[in-house]
Amino acid sequence: MLEAEKKDFINSMFSDQAIFEKNVLDVYSVTDREEIMQILSSQIINTLLKEELNFLYMKDMNNFKFSLIRNILFKEIANEWVSYGEEKLALTQEEALETIQIREHVVFLFGIVKEYYEEYKELFFEVIADSFISLVSYMPNATQSNELIEYILKSPFIKDENVVVIHTYSQLWARVRNAHDRKKKFLTNMQVKVAEEQDRGSKHKYELKERELQEKPLAYFDDATLRLRNTMVTYMKSLKT
Repeated sequence: MLEAEKKDFINSMFSDQAIFEKNVLDVYSVTDREEIMQILSSQIINTLLKEELNFLYMKDMNNFKFSLIRNILFKEIANEWVSYGEEKLALTQEEALETIQIREHVVFLFGIVKEYYEEYKELFFEVIADSFISLVSYMPNATQSNELIEYILKSPFIKDENVVVIHTYSQLWARVRNAHDRKKKFLTNMQVKVAEEQDRGSKHKYELKERELQEKPLAYFDDATLRLRNTMVTYMKSLKT
C-alpha cells in the first residue's frame, strides 16, 4: 500500500466507526460486539480492575468508580489499534501511537467507548454483582462475615424501592451456600453423563453442557440469590456513571 493510500485509509478508519470496528476489532455484527464485550467485561472486572471493582479483591469502596471501566476500555481499543497498525499497515509502534494521539482520533475513540459502555454496561455490573456473591460463597460459615459484606447488606445495593431483598448475613450465606451446593450437584450429574456416554456426538454435547454449567454464575442456581444479583445490577444501573 502506497503511503498516500495508507494515509487515506487511516483517515477513513478514524472517521467511520463501521470501518474501524471491522478492521481493528473484527466486529461485523451486533453479535460480534456482544461477544467481545462479554469477554472484556470479565477480563476488566476480574483482572484489570479487580482491586477497584471486584468484591473478592477490593479492600474498601473508596475506589469503586465506573469511570475506570471506560478508561480501560479506551486503553484496550487503543492497544488493538496499535497492534493492527503494526501488523497490517507496517507502522512502527511509535507511528501507531502518534496516530492514536491525534485529537480528532482520540475524540473518535472516546465516542466508540461511550457507545459500547452505554450499550453493554449491564454486563460489567453483572460481573461485579457475581463477585459479591462469590465473596460470600468463600466465607466459612453463617456467622463469620467481613466489612465489605456488612457494608453492602446495609446499602442500597441490595434494596429495591426500600424493600430489603436479604435481611441478614446468615440468610445471605445460607442462600449462596444453597446455590453453591446445587451447582455442584448439577455439575456432578453432568460429569457422570460425560463419563458414561459412549456415543461421540452425545458425549461432546454433554461436555459442552458441563462447560456451560461451570461458567454459569452461582446466582442462577438459587432464586433468592438471583433476585439479590438482579437488585444489585438494577441499583448500579441507577447510578450516574
